[in-house]
Amino acid sequence: MRGLRGSIKKNMIAGLLVTVPMAFTYIILEFVITRVDDMMMPVILEIISTQRMAILKEYSIPGVGFLLLILFIFFIGLIATNFFGKKLFGFGESVLHKIPLVRVVYITIKKVVDTVSQSKTPTFKKMALITYPRFPLKTLGIVACDTQGIVLNKVGEKAVNIFVPTAPNPTTGFTIIVPIKDVDFLDMTVEEGLKMIISLGVVTPE
Repeated sequence: MRGLRGSIKKNMIAGLLVTVPMAFTYIILEFVITRVDDMMMPVILEIISTQRMAILKEYSIPGVGFLLLILFIFFIGLIATNFFGKKLFGFGESVLHKIPLVRVVYITIKKVVDTVSQSKTPTFKKMALITYPRFPLKTLGIVACDTQGIVLNKVGEKAVNIFVPTAPNPTTGFTIIVPIKDVDFLDMTVEEGLKMIISLGVVTPE
C-alpha cells in the first residue's frame, strides 16, 4: 500500500512538473496574442471585406493580428531607413515636440529606446548581487546601464543602475544606483536570474 501511494505521489509530481510550465506558457501566450489581435482588429477590418471578416470570425485564426503587427513594424522600418522616410519622420517628430504633454512622454520613451539600442555596453544582459536593504542582506538585480549625467556627478565615482525585480512578479521593481566597486557581477544570464526570482530561489542556475 505504501509503495502504491509512493508511486502515485511520484507520478503526480512528475505530471505537475510537466503540465504547470506548459499551462502557464499557454496562458501567457494566449493573453498576449489575444490582446494584440483585438488591438489590430480595426486595421484588419479596413484591409479585408465584410464577407471575409465574417468567415474570419467564424473560423478564428489566433495570431493574425500579431502577424499583421510584425509586418507593420517591418514596413515602418523599411520606410524609416530611406531618405524620404527620414524626412517624413523628422517632420512628425518636430510636430510631436510642440505638443506639451505628448512631447514629455515621447522624448522620454525615445531616449530610453535610443540609449538601449545604441549603447556599446551590455544592457539588461547581466545579473548582479548587491547589498540591500542593509548589510549583510543580499539582493539579486539586473544591470540596466552605466550611471550617467548629473546623477553620476553627485555619486562622484563610477556606478551602475541596477533594476531590482520584485518576486514573484518581476515586471515591477525599483532602480538602485550602486557604485561599481560595491557590485558583485554574476556569471548568470538575465533569464536564469529571472527564473530564480520568480521561483523564489527554488530554481537556480546549474
